[in-house]
Amino acid sequence: MYLHATSLGIKKRTLRNASVSSELHKKAIANAPTDASTELVHVVQTRFMQDQSDLLELGLARLELFETFCLPSILAQTNKNFLWVIRTDPDLHPSLLSKLLALLEGRPRIILIGSNYNPEGFGRGESGSFGNYLRADNQNRTEMSASILSGDHTLLEESFANSASGAVLLETRLDADDGLHRDFVKTVQQEAKYLMRSEGNPVWRIWCISFNIEWHPLNPFPESSSINKTFNEGYLVMYSDPNICVTPGLTFGYSTGADRSSISGRLRHDEITRKVTPCTPEKDKTDKTDKIEVNCFSRLANLSPGAVRSRTTTSAGMDNVVTGIEAFDKKNKLKAASKNKQLAEKFNKQFFAQDMMWNGLHILFSVSRQRAKDARKLMMDRMQQIAEDNLKGQCTPGHSCKDGTQLLLKSFASE
Repeated sequence: MYLHATSLGIKKRTLRNASVSSELHKKAIANAPTDASTELVHVVQTRFMQDQSDLLELGLARLELFETFCLPSILAQTNKNFLWVIRTDPDLHPSLLSKLLALLEGRPRIILIGSNYNPEGFGRGESGSFGNYLRADNQNRTEMSASILSGDHTLLEESFANSASGAVLLETRLDADDGLHRDFVKTVQQEAKYLMRSEGNPVWRIWCISFNIEWHPLNPFPESSSINKTFNEGYLVMYSDPNICVTPGLTFGYSTGADRSSISGRLRHDEITRKVTPCTPEKDKTDKTDKIEVNCFSRLANLSPGAVRSRTTTSAGMDNVVTGIEAFDKKNKLKAASKNKQLAEKFNKQFFAQDMMWNGLHILFSVSRQRAKDARKLMMDRMQQIAEDNLKGQCTPGHSCKDGTQLLLKSFASE
C-alpha cells in the first residue's frame, strides 16, 4: 500500500463537514437534468455469511460489526432513493438470522435474500430475468428458488423492471463490516444523472472512494514512549491508496443499453486502476467546456473520508489487519509507515487526534463510540475463536483462498 503523505494528515474541515464540493460535483448539481429521461435505479449490494452458514463465532462477530458500522451509515443516508440488497446463506444459523431480521424489521427498502448467488447487472446482462435474479445459488438453476426474508418484494421487482426498461443503473458494493459517508448516495446519484445522459451509444462509468477511515481493535500506530495508550473503542486511521479501488462505495453506473459486458466483464476491486482508463480530473482538463467524460473510472474526492472499513479477524483477506503477532505485524503496511520519517510524523498525528476523528465518524457515518467499544470487546475476548471460524471459512465459494491469510489465521487460532 502506498500512503500519500498529505492524506495522513488530519483534515479538520473534512471531518466536520458533510462534503467539500469538487468541480465535477458542482457541475453535476448545476446541470443534472430533472425530466423523466433521467429515471435512476440505485442498488447497494452486500453479502453476509454466504456459504458459511454454520460458522457461528464468525457470524456473531460480523453481525456486531454490521450493527456498529454498516447499518447506521446506510440508515443515515441523506438520499433514501435506493435499495439495499443483502444476500445471506439460505441455511444461515437460526440465531444469526433472528438477530439480522430484528435489525431489518420495518425497513421495506432493505431486501434480505436467502441466496448464495451474486449476479451483477440488476435487471440487465448477467442477472437475466427476475426469476433468475432470485436463484438460490450458482449451481441451482431453478428460478425463484431464493427466499425474500425481509423487505418489499414488489418494490424489488418493480425496480428490477425499471432497470431492464432503460433507467440509469447504479450498483454499489458494500461489505457488511464497512460503512458509507452519509452523503454517498446523494453524491453519486447527482453525478450519475449528469454523466449518464447518453444520446446514442451506451456508456458507463465507475466511481471509487478517494479517502477512507479504518477501524482497528489493536493499535496500528508505531508504538513509542508517547504512543502507548489503549483506546477501548479501538483506533482510527485515515488515508488513501491510489493503487486500488477499495470495496466499500465501489459503484458501477450504466446508461440505457449498457451493462457489465460493456466494460470487460467482472472486475476485482484491485484490478480497476490497472485495467480501466482513469477519468481526467476536472482541474487537469485543457478543454474547459461541459464535455462529459464517460467509460472511465473516477474517485469521489468531495467525500473525504468516503467510507469506514473495519479491519479485524473477521476479514476474509486479512489485509492491513493488526494482529499483535510481531512476525506478521512487522510486514503490516500501516506499521511500515514508521520507516518513512515524513509519513511517520503525519501518521502519528492521527494518534493524538482520535477524539476529533471519532466525532467526525459520528457526524459523517452515525457510528457510535460506545457501540465501537462493545464491538472491540467482543473482538478482543473472542479473537481466537473468531480466527478459528475464519480459517474454516477460507476457500469456500466466493471467499479468499490465500496461503498467507491461512497461515496468519492459524497463528491467531493457536495463540
